[in-house]
Amino acid sequence: MSGQERDGRETRLRIVGEFAVFSGARRLTGAEVGSRKARTLLALLAVADGRPVRLDAAAQALWGETWPARPGDNLATLVSRLRATLGPGVVLGGRSGYRLDRHVRVDLWEARELTGHAEGALPGDARLAMRLAGDAVRLVADAEVFPDATDAPWAEPARAARADVLRRALHVTAAAALRRRRLTEARLAAQSAVAQDPYDEIACRLLMRAHELAGEPAKALTAYERLRATLAEELGIDPTPATSALHVAILRSATLTP
Repeated sequence: MSGQERDGRETRLRIVGEFAVFSGARRLTGAEVGSRKARTLLALLAVADGRPVRLDAAAQALWGETWPARPGDNLATLVSRLRATLGPGVVLGGRSGYRLDRHVRVDLWEARELTGHAEGALPGDARLAMRLAGDAVRLVADAEVFPDATDAPWAEPARAARADVLRRALHVTAAAALRRRRLTEARLAAQSAVAQDPYDEIACRLLMRAHELAGEPAKALTAYERLRATLAEELGIDPTPATSALHVAILRSATLTP
């Protein structure tokens, strides 16, 4: 039934923040989804981004080093119960591996898709790019992936993906806002990106441009100096030529301005 319940309602999963399962507009309770093991398996499949999860990887995530006597049977039982609850088309595959149907919506991967569309729209339609990137930011900005399960190594790739998606979406938001001369929004987006990653030179350049266009060259130069000091102290490197060139241009402009 392609990621939908028997009555046709869409299944959505939230993995950024507290894990949640939605059937249409309704959030299912934990008891409705199934046992803790069933919910963990569903989360594991959501993190896998459509790739099949092999039996050994699923068993490791669910039982650690103490597997049941017949893990394949146990997994098949969990999958059967999930299918009974969510519909037979939500979890696909068999004992060689399970995956989510591609129509099941997962917030992180939806945000990644929105960000890709925003990046594609930016050269020709800054308004559309800003809207799409803003939608992506709202999906992933407020929390980590499974913040209460930091001891789950299987979630690490999704955590890295979330950081990458948020960084890219904030870049597009700031760049699009600059094109539209919405300088406050550009500054806030760039500042958020810098706060997420103080080594992010793209974000720093966007922040410097926002300050410069707002008639605040001193703040732009301060942003550069903060980046330069961080890179020198933490990594022992200098800013890239692109960042240094922008710094010099702003410095010259500020010097020439009466």
